[in-house]
Amino acid sequence: MYNKNGKIGLFKADNGGLFHLFRITFLFLLATIGFIRPVSAQTAEAAKTITLNVQNRPIKEVLTLIERQSDYIFVYYDNILDIHRKVTLKVTNQPISAVLKQLFAGTDNTWKLSGRQIVIGRSVAAAAATPRKITRITGVVRDQNNDPLIGVTIRIKARPNIGTATDINGKYLLDVYPDEVLEFSYVGYKSQDVSVAGQEIVDVVMLQNDAILDAVEVVGYGVQKKISVIGSQQTIATKELKVPVANLTQGLAGRVSGLVSVQRTSEPGFDDANIYIRGISTLTASMSAPLTLVDGVPRSFSNVDPEDIESFSILKDASATAVYGVRGANGVIIINTKSGLKGRPKFSVRYTEGLTKPTKITDFADGATYMEMSNEASLTRGGGKLYSQEIIDKTRRGEDPYLYPDVDWMKQILRNFSRNRSANVNVQGGSDKAVYYIGLAYYDENGMYKDTKLADYNSNTFYRRYNVTSNLTLNPFRTTEIKLGIQGYLANANYPASSQASIFESAYFTPPTYIAPLYPDGKLGAFSGGDINPVAQLGATGYANQWRSQVYSNLRITQQIYKGLSVSGMFSFDTYNYTSNRFTKTPNTYHATGRDANGNLLYEQTRQGTENLAYSLSAKGNRAIYLEAAVNYRNTFGRHTVSGMMLFNQSDEINTKATNVEEALPYRFRGLAGRFTYSFDDRYFGEFNFGYNGSENFAPKNRYGFFPSVGLGWVISNEPFFRGATEVIQYLKLRGTWGRVGNSQISGRRFAYLATVKDTNDTSYQFGKNMDQTYGTTAIDEYAVDVTWEIADKTNIGLDMRLLNNKFNLQFDAFKESRKGIYLRRTSIPSYFGMINNPYGNIGKVENKGIEMSVSYANSWRDWSLSVMGNYSFNRNKVLEDDSTVAYPWQKTIGNKVDQRFGLIALGLFESPEEIAAAPVQVGDTRPGDIRYKDINGDGKIDSNDQQVMGKYGWSATPFFYGVNITLNWKQFTLFIAGTGQMGAKAFKSNDWIYNQKKYTSVVRGRWTPETAETATYPRLTAKDNTNNFRNSNFWLYSTDCFNLNKVQLTYDMPKEWFENKVVKGMSVYVLGESLLTISKHRKYMETSYGSPQCRFYNLGLKMMF
Repeated sequence: MYNKNGKIGLFKADNGGLFHLFRITFLFLLATIGFIRPVSAQTAEAAKTITLNVQNRPIKEVLTLIERQSDYIFVYYDNILDIHRKVTLKVTNQPISAVLKQLFAGTDNTWKLSGRQIVIGRSVAAAAATPRKITRITGVVRDQNNDPLIGVTIRIKARPNIGTATDINGKYLLDVYPDEVLEFSYVGYKSQDVSVAGQEIVDVVMLQNDAILDAVEVVGYGVQKKISVIGSQQTIATKELKVPVANLTQGLAGRVSGLVSVQRTSEPGFDDANIYIRGISTLTASMSAPLTLVDGVPRSFSNVDPEDIESFSILKDASATAVYGVRGANGVIIINTKSGLKGRPKFSVRYTEGLTKPTKITDFADGATYMEMSNEASLTRGGGKLYSQEIIDKTRRGEDPYLYPDVDWMKQILRNFSRNRSANVNVQGGSDKAVYYIGLAYYDENGMYKDTKLADYNSNTFYRRYNVTSNLTLNPFRTTEIKLGIQGYLANANYPASSQASIFESAYFTPPTYIAPLYPDGKLGAFSGGDINPVAQLGATGYANQWRSQVYSNLRITQQIYKGLSVSGMFSFDTYNYTSNRFTKTPNTYHATGRDANGNLLYEQTRQGTENLAYSLSAKGNRAIYLEAAVNYRNTFGRHTVSGMMLFNQSDEINTKATNVEEALPYRFRGLAGRFTYSFDDRYFGEFNFGYNGSENFAPKNRYGFFPSVGLGWVISNEPFFRGATEVIQYLKLRGTWGRVGNSQISGRRFAYLATVKDTNDTSYQFGKNMDQTYGTTAIDEYAVDVTWEIADKTNIGLDMRLLNNKFNLQFDAFKESRKGIYLRRTSIPSYFGMINNPYGNIGKVENKGIEMSVSYANSWRDWSLSVMGNYSFNRNKVLEDDSTVAYPWQKTIGNKVDQRFGLIALGLFESPEEIAAAPVQVGDTRPGDIRYKDINGDGKIDSNDQQVMGKYGWSATPFFYGVNITLNWKQFTLFIAGTGQMGAKAFKSNDWIYNQKKYTSVVRGRWTPETAETATYPRLTAKDNTNNFRNSNFWLYSTDCFNLNKVQLTYDMPKEWFENKVVKGMSVYVLGESLLTISKHRKYMETSYGSPQCRFYNLGLKMMF
């Protein structure tokens, strides 16, 4: 006798004789116990009742549910029971006999209770039926939109070697027995079993996979069913990434909890955002970047076109990242590009046109006000007037803008708007044997700087990029899969020879009365020995034209060896090239000193420029080769599922533009990875992962490290005792992980166990009475150090929950990371030791902990639907050990946050000379209206020893981040809104702003004067050479709490009936705004930068499907 799986008991047999024997023995004992129990016990079993409510589910699942509610075991032969027959059954507190009568009513099956066994048989009449006749059936397979599906696999359930596939019109033809069952399968859709039941036409509508029950998630080196994932990880919907920006890293802020995106500049081609996962857990921010993988290979994703992305996953804890070893110590981002879908070719075209506008331009005081404030600053320190009243009045009246200039330098160099556009064309399709995807993309953006037309050459700012993505998947045999991917981009950028940062800073700091930017006859203004004015920097110093190209290629072959067992191998070759052709010159500059009798300007030449452009070339490049080989196994027997993976990988990166031996040596990474998982009945899950990696930085005895992780999961909602609560909580899962990861990267160092020598001025020594005799020598530059792995222990506890009929989802994680052995230079070594560079050591220790939460709600009412998603993260890091030495306890970095800033404590502004005389000695010329500082150490003077912790400073110390996404649908209209926010940190108003306070309007209005002493918000004006008011102190701290409205998009999808029987199958138009608004008490500080202006984007787009 056999059970519903065709084997004895509840388990499928395997090839292991001992294990098979064990199972037979175990079930035999169970059966024996059932037979020898007293009659009264059997009667009690029969008295147990069953409660079920299932709709259109396979009878095999129903039998399992009955077994869970009772002690019965079903026993049958495979050829007796159609285990795939769909049944609908609703019973409440019914005895087993009543349930079985309903379950098998109208079938040729019989049942019999035998102790604890329920034996299923077939009636004599059915067994003696006449021989079956072959029937030819036809049909059409469609999706839910009534579109034909091409390449759907159709097999006879009982004879899986016999089957066919749908043609280009979704039609099929097959010879079958009238009572057979057909299995329909198609990637991305639920497999269906359909009984022929004597029909000659069998049409099928296939449903897409259940987003909850059948969902899979990308994990390290593979995929898993979402229910079995134990590690902390999240995905970003690809539609949220489709924004009209050149750099994909800009669109990640606020999309998932724990991910921080920090963009330093909006300069085209250089606007990469720094990405961090769960904050900073080491003492060097540059060493905290996550590993990013594109199609399984370590690669940058900043220039990947969003339209080509199929999945975007973020792995956070050690269990999720352990298989990546040391490379995954700071988290992992996995991006897979589209591989295509079976079916006739489907074309998609997207075009977006938009405008770019600066978010905030600082409002400076005009020229006359600037001169008056300069006079005030000089007079308050005992100096004289710098500008006469006559000059101030002429400047205010605009009497002669060339002799008395009043220049708004920002308006001189910046446009009001610039343009951006993007386009993408892609096609995908295929059959059972081959599936393809090809995408072409174009992006074009102009910078915010004006075209000055000061020279014949083109110094305008622009960035243009061309992308291509092509993926081909072949299935030459049922058990063989070949994937070939080739993608890349070519980018061309043009910039002024002077860097954009220097131009913008020059415009920011140059006084409005400095000089006229351009005289009527085309001469450029500048003082003798002074800086070139910002307009001349922008258009008259030359230009730089850059070319960048990147090619990614990978070939992966997967071969199924046996059921559940497969081997795979991958080879990838990537190449990157960068070339900058730089053409520079120095312009002639002049200064207008007055006018002659005829009113013509009189000039003095202040700079002799160069006539011709000078040329210089800079180039960078690298090639990367990646190899991977893996063995995977997965099998399910009864309610048990096991899987395993062993993987070897190696990568070599070669600097093709190396300038020395060290740079020319390949950067090699080599490692082993493993994963072993077990699950029982979709209730209990266990996982073990490891990475075994080597590093070039360590001596042979320390070269390899082993980094394991373990995880456990429990789906409480699948427990029998939880069944009554499923009407309230549909899904509840607890998970916990622990793991150890390592890091071997030392900033600026390779082969740390080897010393380097240096022969430069840094290695010279001075001797003699007056120390005027210099002797050069060769000395050790970097000392050889016996360092080992930087180790991080990570712990994560998480909860997943779904409520309100799966409309409300919640994911919560609490994490802690302790990282020790962090690489630091030994700062405690006295300088008189004479070292050029202090040696490194494993001397740092940092703790980072926090919580994360993501929630979502989705519902629909008639023509309306609403989806709300929110995420929140809190983390706090703390330095536990480093090598710093301090004079006073309040100066310790230990116990404070990473990158903690220190400053003086401001007690307000001095009110009188008497108060100054009684106070500790300040720096410089101190007068009423200057900042008064606290003497922390009580030595009677204000100096660096009085600096203490300045609260939570900078984004790296920001404890709270949150994000919210709202999608509202009404008929064909869709409104999407996304925003992010942060709380709990402060930042300094830049000293550069304070130095130039005479230009900054709010400072002018709020400065201290004897008349405004009670209401002043800034100290009295002072000359730039008096630095007392410019020191870092809590006087200049401001809160960085803010909310950013990142994206608003309104889309109209034209009705599908408009495109029936048309070449165009669908069309949508949309308007989109990016970086639209910042809500903050200190918006003027947060939206202004010195490198280049932050920007807003306004776009109109069109998408067409063919």
